[in-house]
Amino acid sequence: MATKVLAVDDEPQILTALSRGLQRAGHEVIVARNGEDGLAAAAAAQPDLILLDLRLPDLDGIEVVRRLRTWSDVPIVLLSGEGSERARVAALDAGADDFVDKPFSMDELRARVAALLRRSGARGGDRATGGRLECEGVVIDLANHRLLVDDREVRLTPIEWRLLSTLASRPDRIQTYQQVIHAVWDESHGEETRQSLRVHLRTLRAKLGDDAAAPRFIVTESGLGYRWVGS
Repeated sequence: MATKVLAVDDEPQILTALSRGLQRAGHEVIVARNGEDGLAAAAAAQPDLILLDLRLPDLDGIEVVRRLRTWSDVPIVLLSGEGSERARVAALDAGADDFVDKPFSMDELRARVAALLRRSGARGGDRATGGRLECEGVVIDLANHRLLVDDREVRLTPIEWRLLSTLASRPDRIQTYQQVIHAVWDESHGEETRQSLRVHLRTLRAKLGDDAAAPRFIVTESGLGYRWVGS
């Protein structure tokens, strides 16, 4: 059965390009031209993924994300033209999963869509089984707090464990700095903790054998946060 993708954008040429490109990849595409229609279509069609323009004529894309997240955990990819970094962060904090800049490459968009559908289970489930993730010689046993790198057990500090589990449990999804800080520490910590986060991330990368310049596991999304890309 084809997966259903809802595209919400007020530009007819964008909707046409999305429909043609995603239909070629085997997806059923539903379109809406504003936020209210998008919310109604999401409720009626129950799509497997939503592509959502950040700038809509009636509702702000961030508000659409907030409303969707009150009743749905469907993956949401933002389509951002001239949206500010602050707006992107706000949308990700509200519950969006990823973003793609306009003008976008259809190949990149199809890859992002496929990754999120795969992780959400729309195409047969996640890599994680019983709290266990395996990727490129790294085995992460989330349930038992064990990390193996090339068959060698690596010990992590409690903060490093919380950081690793926060990132690895949501693969291919951007997590903002604030989301990671709240998950690793608590909601009383804010921007002042960002430097500490960088330090702990550096040591975690070293233990994973990951290179920030050519990452295999943790990608820094400049100005936004981090994405776990291990596969």
